[in-house]
Amino acid sequence: MDGTLEDLLSFKEFPLMNEASGSGSAQININSPQRSFHSPDERSSSADQDGIPTGTTTAKPGGSIFSLEYYQQFFNVDTMIVVDRIATSMIPKRAPVNYLKLNIATNPDLYGPIWIVLTLIFTIAISGNMASYLQNTGNHQWRYNFHLVSYSATAIITYALLVPAALWAFLQWSVRGIELNIEEDEEEQVEIEPTTPSLLSLVCVYGYSLAIYIPVSVLWTIQVSLFQWLLVITGAFLSGFALLTILMPAVRKSRYSILIVLAIELAHFALAAGFMLYFFHAPDVETPAEVTPSLHKVTTSVVVNATMHSKSA
Repeated sequence: MDGTLEDLLSFKEFPLMNEASGSGSAQININSPQRSFHSPDERSSSADQDGIPTGTTTAKPGGSIFSLEYYQQFFNVDTMIVVDRIATSMIPKRAPVNYLKLNIATNPDLYGPIWIVLTLIFTIAISGNMASYLQNTGNHQWRYNFHLVSYSATAIITYALLVPAALWAFLQWSVRGIELNIEEDEEEQVEIEPTTPSLLSLVCVYGYSLAIYIPVSVLWTIQVSLFQWLLVITGAFLSGFALLTILMPAVRKSRYSILIVLAIELAHFALAAGFMLYFFHAPDVETPAEVTPSLHKVTTSVVVNATMHSKSA
């Protein structure tokens, strides 16, 4: 047929009688090449065979890695997506079971993680200096320690990059071993989808998991040891449990799932404890200024007693 489906379904004027044959029967000529008018909505809906209307373009990564167009795909998020991912990284059980596959893997971003990491670096540095000032109240020689910025940046960036990279490499090794064993047992080769998350997805998840330490670092300036440790446990538990909820579908497919779970939780707790102990915690030790007067009094009393015995003799 020359006409499309829209041509067949549209109203047309067809001849009722076959004048050439002279018969009185009515016939419909469905092959008449008449042109029908299409509205702009019909043209836009039927232009693309894949169901994508003409005039809309899909975001495709293009260009080399040295062009800005290549990195636009990593920042293709809006405010609602960033806020939702921050809340999911703080609230356990908020993420559904397939959150990593449907929400993160389809659109991993670096916008949120970069801002969270930068904010946390300066928050810890400023709050750490505030805690140091409170610990040295009355000391007029106290000075701001600018090295805390570099120290916090080194710790945070190392954790946000190396831990996801190590987890990605370990999952690639452990999960692929299971897939190879399954393929060897099967007679027919079946193409298996990649079951491990990408490195970019893991960096995105770990970057958002650090968001909870921004308000916690401000509260760490309160110089109460029990309260500081309570913040460490609370922050590490909430963020670590939410992180584990997101990663659990991928971790469960590894043969060393229990070991990976323990490593994830211990690394997250060690980061929180390291922040508190190095930047905020005041060690409970006696200063030499408090010990020296007591020693001086003991020495003076010994000398006085020895002098009195010598005079009496």
